[in-house]
This record gives sequence, C-alpha cells and structure tokens, in this order.
Amino acid sequence: MSLGNNLPLASVPGFGQTAEHNFLPFDLPLLGHMGTWGDVHIDTIVLAWACMLGILAAAAVVRPMLTANGPGNKVQAVTEMLYDFCKGIAKEQIHDQWRPFFPLIAAIFIFVLIGNLIGILPWPAMWNSIYHSMPGFAEKYKEFEVAAPTTDFNVTFGLAVVALITYLGSGFWAHKVKYLKLYLNPIEWMDLIIRPATLSIRLMMVITADEILRGAALMLAPVIVPTGVMGFEMGIALIQAFVFALLTSIYIGLTVAHH
Repeated sequence: MSLGNNLPLASVPGFGQTAEHNFLPFDLPLLGHMGTWGDVHIDTIVLAWACMLGILAAAAVVRPMLTANGPGNKVQAVTEMLYDFCKGIAKEQIHDQWRPFFPLIAAIFIFVLIGNLIGILPWPAMWNSIYHSMPGFAEKYKEFEVAAPTTDFNVTFGLAVVALITYLGSGFWAHKVKYLKLYLNPIEWMDLIIRPATLSIRLMMVITADEILRGAALMLAPVIVPTGVMGFEMGIALIQAFVFALLTSIYIGLTVAHH
C-alpha cells in the first residue's frame, strides 16, 4: 500500500514507497510512476488537477440542468443548497461587499472538500474488484492507496497564499493607499505569517491524521471498523473545507471593514 513519496505517511511502517510499480495502466515518462520525480510531487499534481477537472466537468454537466422557472430537479436542489451554503459563509463575514469574493470562497470550499474526499474513497476495494476481473492486469500493477492532495503542504500552503493575496488585495481595494497605514504597526506583519501558516498547517495535519487513522484501522480490522472510520473522515473533510473557507472569509471581512 502506498500513499506517495511526497507525504509524511511515506515514512510510516506499512506505507512504503512503490516507485518501481506503475500506478497507471499505461506507461508515461513522468506520470507512470506516482510519488516524487526529483523535486516534483507527481501524485499531488495529478490529484489536484483531477479535482479541478472533475469540478469543471461536473459544472459543465449541471449547468444545462438548471432553470430559473419552477423548482427544478434534484440536481438543481443540491446545487442551490451548495450555493446558499457558500453564500452564507461569504455574506455573514464580508457583509455588503461579499459578492466580488463569493466565487473564490465557493471555489476554495468545493476544491478542499473534493480534495479531502478523494483520499477516503475505498481504493483497495476497487483494486480487488479489478484484480478478480482482470487478473493479467493485476499481476503487472500493484495494489495501491491514494492519499488526499490536501495531505501535501504544497497544496495547503498554495491555497493559503491565495487567501493571503486576496485579503491583502481586498484591503487596498476597500481603502486604497490608506491601507498601508495599518502595517506601520509591526504586530500586523506577524499576521502575514501566522494566518497563512495556520490555514495551511491545520488542514494538512488534520487530513494527514485521518489518513493515518484509516490506515491503522485497515491494518487492525479490515472489515466493519474502517467503515465507521471512513464515515468519521467524511465529516472531518466537510468541516475542514468549511473552516478553510470560513477563515478566508473572516480575514477578507476584517480587511474590508478595517478603518
């Protein structure tokens, strides 16, 4: 079982590297092997892009189903629920000026949520079904596990930097050059480090702890217990996506409202 060479879990017993085994059912110069290639985290890049492409594909499929006349179908109900949830986060923290920042808040919430959930999918069970249906394929490619891209500090820190740039930009957008006066106080400079650090480290550590918990549960009790752990992880995935989007909204709201 492998969670990729770029993750803290690579050093945990039972989560060894499998660089010699292909992850994909075909050979590609770089993507054929998950893990790291030099200083490049291939698995993180693949999974992060898979999240983004999956979200865009889902949006393209859902968009024609939406209607302004009548209640719409179940897909529209779920979409409106997600919209209202993200709108509530942005509007309650940024208040009257929430609209320009709503797309970012919604994008952060959805991306972090999907990224967290990717690691919870029962990849070994999927592999076992392939193993029994395609034995020749299974003999060539080893069983694998997939970790959430949010267990990689590069991803969580990148999201935190986006949040940092946005709330700094929102301050100048709202207060123009006068916003520079705020940073005459050296304490305010600490926020430029503390806020991104807490955003990125919290998300990475919590999701990584969940991955370790599930791995331990699978090793100790391969049936029943991991199901409960996976249900718990789904709740944590939702909470962490909410917290990241909420804190980003709070930081933006503070800069926009600061006088």
